Amino acid sequence: MIAWYLARGAGISAYLALSVATAMGAVTARRTVDLERRVVLQYVHRAAAIAGVMLLAVHVSMLMVDTYANVGVLGAFLPFAAGYRPAAVALGVMSMYLLVAVAVSGVLRARFTASARAVRLWRGIHLSAYAAWAASAWHFSVAGTDSGQSWARAVLFGGIAVVGIGVLARLTDRDLITDRRGAPVRSTGLNHATPPVRSSPSATIGARR
Repeated sequence: MIAWYLARGAGISAYLALSVATAMGAVTARRTVDLERRVVLQYVHRAAAIAGVMLLAVHVSMLMVDTYANVGVLGAFLPFAAGYRPAAVALGVMSMYLLVAVAVSGVLRARFTASARAVRLWRGIHLSAYAAWAASAWHFSVAGTDSGQSWARAVLFGGIAVVGIGVLARLTDRDLITDRRGAPVRSTGLNHATPPVRSSPSATIGARR
């Protein structure tokens, strides 16, 4: 039963961490966020994502070794193969694979800056984090033995509220686009491939005279 308790605790904690990571990822895409605040939000986003992935690993590991849950190794990695609520566990399995893809794309982000097509691919993979989070929330609501408890409902809806606020904040920045480095910029009609011409210090001094 210890493994089962650890699996439940790690799963709930992973959901909370990934909710924060998803919300912070949405907020940092806003152009209206100043640079200093963006750096802080990026650190929170990455720290929460790392914590969520690590807690997810604990959650899956404990389910594999626990005999009470009857999930097993196959059930932990193959959808609908679990002996315990196969459809509900399948949601968690699919969410896990999406989160792994998002995490890997985040680590390899610099490799996707070679072309606009590569950036679009990276964005498509990374945006699947929303689908992964939604699947994890659904998994939490239908697979957890505590999902009917008031405190579990509070955790579930708390995560939904956090992500909802983050997504709403992102959607209010309507003219947001993304350049090749994946950094948010506003559409100005300029060619981003041409760097701006900067005046030399001597020319600036001469102009002031």
